[in-house]
Amino acid sequence: MKLYYYFLLGLIFFVGCENKETKRDTISFTEEDLPDVITLKGYKYAFPQLLNPKGILVSDGKAIIFERKNVHDDKLHIIDLATMTYLQTKGKDGMGPGEVATITQVEALSDPNRFRAYDLELRLFSTFNLADTTRLAESQFKAPETAFYITNPALTSDTSLLANTVDGWTKYLQLTISGDTLAMFGDWRDMIKGKKLPNGYKEEELDANLVSNVFQGPLKSSKNKRFAIKAGVKVDYIDIIDIEALSIKTIYGPLPGVPEFTISYWGGYQMPDMGSSSTSRYIDVFPGKQSFFTLFLGKNSREISDMNNPNRIFEFDYEGNLLSHFQLDYPLLGFSVDEENKVIYGVTVDREPNLVRFEY
Repeated sequence: MKLYYYFLLGLIFFVGCENKETKRDTISFTEEDLPDVITLKGYKYAFPQLLNPKGILVSDGKAIIFERKNVHDDKLHIIDLATMTYLQTKGKDGMGPGEVATITQVEALSDPNRFRAYDLELRLFSTFNLADTTRLAESQFKAPETAFYITNPALTSDTSLLANTVDGWTKYLQLTISGDTLAMFGDWRDMIKGKKLPNGYKEEELDANLVSNVFQGPLKSSKNKRFAIKAGVKVDYIDIIDIEALSIKTIYGPLPGVPEFTISYWGGYQMPDMGSSSTSRYIDVFPGKQSFFTLFLGKNSREISDMNNPNRIFEFDYEGNLLSHFQLDYPLLGFSVDEENKVIYGVTVDREPNLVRFEY
């Protein structure tokens, strides 16, 4: 069970739930439907403090960059984007008060001087204060030890979260940071209903744990907390979630269908084996004010740093209409957008990873 927990990279919650009727809609697109490609030329910086960056948040004129697990200290970097000055570092490695182990997501709070990081291994949310110089978190809270496994928590306010459930058919769970349920909505079965499944599998043969893992991927909320965007890292799909209305609009594309997998077992649970040749699809998202952006990879792990086949970014409005199609000249692992100044910032995944800037 412990192995299963680490495989899911999740939190654990048990909640009494209020099920609500969920409005759902679907849209499909192919490569032929994409707008004319706009090639963006990036300017790559050389901040020596960045070692192996994984992701980035742009908020109130600053870039907050977080490192991968193998960087033991200085896990968070703060950069002033107006002057491109390195301001300070945050994130002391460890399991003690104010310390963090592995950061998988960073989100803005209503106070522009504060941001919140999620520590996967410790199931810990840490709030950092940009106004102080300590590397330690200002405050922390841990997810309650309860019965539901959830993944990819995204803030819907300073005191509430939206997350995926993975051990039941309910798709999304909205709850307070103390563990009280606000809503449960969506159904993982919708993702396979009527679709051709690999290896002759039937819908009834697949359990919720397997289906939810096939469709895992990044989940982030917009700064105004009106929308959240969920995208598939192994399947070409995007969920547009209206947080207030509890409605889901799903976009499929550019490739249709469910990718190849075989059923394996992990601690007695069905798990999908996608094979070594499987490709990563949408690896990051940015929900903006009037539109959202998705980072599309379309490559396997051996090709991730291929400079001859860099990433693309698709922009959609919240109705699901395609707005822009950007081709980048650097391979990215994560990105964020300064919409006011029309700049995309990313962290590269190449021989010398660092911060890169694209004007669009």
